[in-house]
Amino acid sequence: MSKKPVPKKQQAKSSTRSRHSKWVSEQRKKLEKALVLDKCPTTGETKLRHFASPSGMYKGRKVTTGGKDTSTKVKAIEA
Repeated sequence: MSKKPVPKKQQAKSSTRSRHSKWVSEQRKKLEKALVLDKCPTTGETKLRHFASPSGMYKGRKVTTGGKDTSTKVKAIEA
């Protein structure tokens, strides 16, 4: 049975906590960048970037018939 490596000196609590806080702040930044809301240039509705607007418009073209109401999903993300 081999022995596991052991740290030579004990690590300070402030080092551990500062490393953790930096990791948490990076995760928050990633989350903020992931959910980006834009306005549809044709209808002016709020929508997720790279997605069709609730009215079914995407890049100036009608891509869906608007079967399901997707506006509730966009409103939930805004809150």
